[in-house]
Amino acid sequence: MDFATDGLAARRRTGRGRYSMLPHLRYSPRWHAFLRRNLSLKKTAIRSSLLVGAVFFICGTAGALGSDGNESPPQGTGSGNSIGKWVSCTGKSDDTAGAAKAFAAAKHGAFTLIVDCPVNIKIGMDIARSIFIDDGTTVEFTGAGKFIVDNIFIPAFVIADSSNITMTNWNVEYDASLPVDPNVGGFTNNGAFVKGPKPANSFNDVRLKNWLADNRAIVFDKSQGNATPPWTGATNACAVFFFSGDSSNIRVTGMRMYVPAAAGGDRFIPVAFSLGANVKRNQTVSAKTPMTGQFYAVPHDLTFSGVSLDGTYMGWVGGLRKAVFEDIQSKRYGDLQDANGGTVGGVQKWFAPPHLFYFGYSPAGDPALFNSDIEIKNVVDSGERVGKARDAGGSDTISGYALSLKIGCVNCRVDNYQSARPDGFLDVLPSDGLTITNVTASYDSSFLNNLFPGWRFPSAPYKNVRFENIKLIDTAASSTVPPISNANQPTNEGITFKDVRVEMNHWAGAAGVQLPAIAGRANEASSMEYSIKGDASRIVKSRKGSVEVTLQAAPSTVRSGTPTVLTWTAKEAKQCVAAGSWSGAVGTSGTRTVNVTSAGEHVFTLTCDNGTESAETKLRIMVSP
Repeated sequence: MDFATDGLAARRRTGRGRYSMLPHLRYSPRWHAFLRRNLSLKKTAIRSSLLVGAVFFICGTAGALGSDGNESPPQGTGSGNSIGKWVSCTGKSDDTAGAAKAFAAAKHGAFTLIVDCPVNIKIGMDIARSIFIDDGTTVEFTGAGKFIVDNIFIPAFVIADSSNITMTNWNVEYDASLPVDPNVGGFTNNGAFVKGPKPANSFNDVRLKNWLADNRAIVFDKSQGNATPPWTGATNACAVFFFSGDSSNIRVTGMRMYVPAAAGGDRFIPVAFSLGANVKRNQTVSAKTPMTGQFYAVPHDLTFSGVSLDGTYMGWVGGLRKAVFEDIQSKRYGDLQDANGGTVGGVQKWFAPPHLFYFGYSPAGDPALFNSDIEIKNVVDSGERVGKARDAGGSDTISGYALSLKIGCVNCRVDNYQSARPDGFLDVLPSDGLTITNVTASYDSSFLNNLFPGWRFPSAPYKNVRFENIKLIDTAASSTVPPISNANQPTNEGITFKDVRVEMNHWAGAAGVQLPAIAGRANEASSMEYSIKGDASRIVKSRKGSVEVTLQAAPSTVRSGTPTVLTWTAKEAKQCVAAGSWSGAVGTSGTRTVNVTSAGEHVFTLTCDNGTESAETKLRIMVSP
């Protein structure tokens, strides 16, 4: 049969690197004669029959053309279309308009958009060019597929009140430089520069607002004042991916987002992913509408798996619920800076101190909008720092630093996390039911100009927060700031430290090294250990209820027969008992010189109580022959 197709079930490679799911049909005289002999049809009728038959034959694979001339296959077919159908595939031409059409055609499960060639998406600060990803969009990268983006101050891709989106194996290169001065005099709209508001504000108040009104039936009622989508902040708006509002069931797997290998710290990705609250669909909101779960939502039911970042300021920032982050890798990172590595943080440090993860919420708000049910696991933050710390100390202003994890959360868990950021490991924001386990983290307090610890408790409240099997190392030659800060808030409840170990090379603080003071009730430190290499000393601390016990050995590594000095204190205790490598009743504070003659590890145990509560601490001393 000469009714030719180039493959009904297979994609056909066409001009400019495109794929088409439509078979290529041609009229065949032999096939025409066959039909005339057997069906007694006229030639024109035969041509019509061929066309109708072809349409019915391929209807499960492709559909009719839409009003814009783009193919619009039916939903749920599972078919794929190359983005080459809409773009040049050169990676050099401006393909923003074509890419936007491709995404629009793929929505509602129409087909899987296959990105198999380089695509240059020119966003800049033109608010009309951000690409919105709608419900039911699936995008998969294969082969040479790559997006090259250059957004500054505004997002490249927006997911607003959209659901059921799958993003697989994306390959995204960022090629731009965020200005250190946000005052650029205005913004761009559809190619024309408009004097006035900053790009981020205009994106939020014009482009995002209009899209939500047109596509999500949201009415912004101005009768009681200016009504716009909630402002997420200038930093968040710089994201490559901007997740907003009631966006859900989104899966991002195997994504690579990076800058070129030769890119300086001034050309890093400002923000990879921003997540924030917005108005739900089918709502009427005004300036007086309360920020509650009745009217607003944060992105939820999200999965980020196998994501690799290289060359970022901020990784993920914002608020979200019910999310999983797994197998995450971050390589180079820095802070906003100019081409010479100066003006760190931007003019007047307008850019928020960046982190790999920064999830915060207002504990005074509606619990429906709290960060909750988030799991972060299997993270490697390599800590390849480009640039200097933003706060120099002295007369310089203090704005913060770029530690790896900054999190406030309800019923959340972080597990198997590695960080080598010289800026530090952790800020714990208001949390209830946060557990962080199995961490190895190093930082350099001298890089931070001796201004910050590696692990902080900067705000409250804290409730049922647990830290277990965590190793924190300050690599500075000499430390003057305690590695873990105090948590002095009296509202604290149920803060637990178990097997937390801290290492330093040398302590040079004004007083002896200070272990963190934890205020509040029902707090427990079953094992917190500080080791100082310079004098080989080791300090352990435990707490149970109001009883707190601290035991120190100097040195903690000795040769057989060489003495070590034990020093201890017990707060809110009436009596103490020694056990293990020493024994007997001892006072609630004191000093003792001990000699251990046998090689190996020796454990000195001290248990103190007040009659109702008891705390036990164990200190290890290594003895060599």
